[in-house]
Amino acid sequence: MQTILDSASLAAERRFFALLAVASLLVVFGGFASSYYLWPVSQAIRAPAGQPMSASLPPVVHLHALAFSVWVALLVVQAGLVTVNRVATHRQLGLVGGWLVVIMVVTGLLTAVQGARDGWNPGGPYRDALSFMFVGVADLAVFAAATAAGLYWRSRPELHRRLMILGTVGGLMWPAITRMPVVAGRPPLMFGLLALLVLAPAVRDLLVRSRYRWLTLTVALAILGTFPLRLAVANSAAWRAVAEWAVR
Repeated sequence: MQTILDSASLAAERRFFALLAVASLLVVFGGFASSYYLWPVSQAIRAPAGQPMSASLPPVVHLHALAFSVWVALLVVQAGLVTVNRVATHRQLGLVGGWLVVIMVVTGLLTAVQGARDGWNPGGPYRDALSFMFVGVADLAVFAAATAAGLYWRSRPELHRRLMILGTVGGLMWPAITRMPVVAGRPPLMFGLLALLVLAPAVRDLLVRSRYRWLTLTVALAILGTFPLRLAVANSAAWRAVAEWAVR
């Protein structure tokens, strides 16, 4: 009987993380649909929050978009494979994911620098494009740290899946959320949606009393806690010196 209960609990956990992966995919598509994925149809000239958009983008931005899109799609596939017990295939694709993380970090940094050079600053509490550049760097840091830890602990599936999903929702969702038509330009709604995604694994772990519940909660709160830190660093003289060097 205990074995049956354990098996049912594991299956439920796998389905939960698969659904969270699908939710992440929907958020990314919803955020970038009019401004990127469906731009040939929408021909949008302004982001949902009102910022003007360029009709032409540098090649590095397209490469960045491709890599990040593939990652989110791969997350859904990987979670689905585990749900249907195709663990061997999941592990094989994991090798691709490891290399993809490197590509994402490199193209993400290059895109952040390009944005600063182009003067991209959607407003808010950031002084200018050099300050706003840190937002992208912080997202990449969260993503890289959590996913690297997840890949390192891939031999511990329960820990692995939590770190991979937290790295994705904590490091990649914010740019998409800030572009979603319903919540764009409304900080409480934007942060609320991000918090919902980031805290979802911790809430479930607490409800089922998972042995990873405190770790999941700690990582989730640490991710959300980076936001006030981002503002302090982004507007600091030290970061400005780094950013000015990077955009030369």
